[in-house]
Amino acid sequence: MGEELFNYRVRVSPRSRNVRLKVTLQHGLEVVVPRGYDEGKIPSLLKRKKQWINSALERAESYRKFFEPEPAWRMPIHINLPAIGAIWHVTARQTDLSWVAVRKIYEGQLLVFGAIDNEQACRAALARWLQRQAHENLVPRLKEISARLGFKFRRTYIKRERTRWASCSRHKAITLNAKLLFLQPELVRYVMVHELCHLAEMNHSKRFWALVQRSHTDYHVHDKGLREGWKRVPSWAN
Repeated sequence: MGEELFNYRVRVSPRSRNVRLKVTLQHGLEVVVPRGYDEGKIPSLLKRKKQWINSALERAESYRKFFEPEPAWRMPIHINLPAIGAIWHVTARQTDLSWVAVRKIYEGQLLVFGAIDNEQACRAALARWLQRQAHENLVPRLKEISARLGFKFRRTYIKRERTRWASCSRHKAITLNAKLLFLQPELVRYVMVHELCHLAEMNHSKRFWALVQRSHTDYHVHDKGLREGWKRVPSWAN
């Protein structure tokens, strides 16, 4: 995860003698390793190669529109946020407004109203709502875990990103992806613990992983679970 979390898959190649990184439209970031390779070394490798990976992922994303048609836009009829145990049912209403807004009618019920025939405006309104949910729920959770573990960060940012779940800067600022709301609580906790541990160790040394394990025993399992987590993000949230 390092300063950044990458969604990747590991492929064992009996013919390979060295580790190789590949980025394709079909599989995204792929780490090709020889048989018997210690996969625990992969995070530190990704950290060293993060600049190349980010550039390759951006190129692949820019090519994607030429090969894969965008899924047809549909207003979600419900929004499931496992991270906070919430399910919202969505009602859409066309009005004379030139913009789109999202309003909570009552617990578990959202109203999307305005120019709902405008896809871009709908996506933007839902994105703003998701950002608010992340600020209201993820930031307090991060503060709670931070206090419990004895770590202190300076600032928190909420963003919507395609290739990383979170990051920690050398200035002790932690950025969380609003899409974490679509993950299970234990995965969200692992992401937060991981980034908080970087406040003490800005690397992937043995000391760092020992620190993570003391705070989150099942980090091995949850680290792998994050790779599949992107599939839980609905298309409207991308």
